[in-house]
Amino acid sequence: SGSGVVYDVSEAGTYIITNHHVIEGAQDVVVKFANGEEVDATVVGSDVYTDLALLYIEEYEGFEAISIGDSSLVDVGEFVLAMGSPLGIEFSNSSTFGIISGTDRIVPVDLDGDGSTDWDMVVLQTDAAINPGNSGGALVNMNGELIGINSLKIADSTVEGMGFSIPVNEVIPIITQLREEGKVSYPVIRSEDHTSQ
Repeated sequence: SGSGVVYDVSEAGTYIITNHHVIEGAQDVVVKFANGEEVDATVVGSDVYTDLALLYIEEYEGFEAISIGDSSLVDVGEFVLAMGSPLGIEFSNSSTFGIISGTDRIVPVDLDGDGSTDWDMVVLQTDAAINPGNSGGALVNMNGELIGINSLKIADSTVEGMGFSIPVNEVIPIITQLREEGKVSYPVIRSEDHTSQ
């Protein structure tokens, strides 16, 4: 299980942002809202590199989209709340309080488990507690605006208070592509040998 953020609500339905690793390999996805209502969701698309996914449900009445902030304006030392469901449904709708510890952090990610870095994630660092189940939840500023999607933390006995969120300014372009295309397209650079004999 994981968390999510209501991104857009209209008569066409409701779109919810979460992490790719929350829904990866799932055959069925069920969204449970704060009021206890459970709704079957469709995965519109997901992206392993940015660890983002977009869900869709047909219902729209009674739901409200979160206000979107600007992660480029986030300052180190700024107060934030991390929201989600740590350790599952039993602790749903939990909030933790902290500060922004760093902006534009680069975290290397090994996607295939071979021990080498496949992707560098640009993230916000926070000391607000982020636990398993918080993934896909909102990192909000003191205006209640979404500034990041909680994604990972450093889990080590020698480390405490190092959680990371994907900045909302990085999230929106990816989510827009997922909504329009169902996938994210990346450029590929090829090198060809034009040496003449």
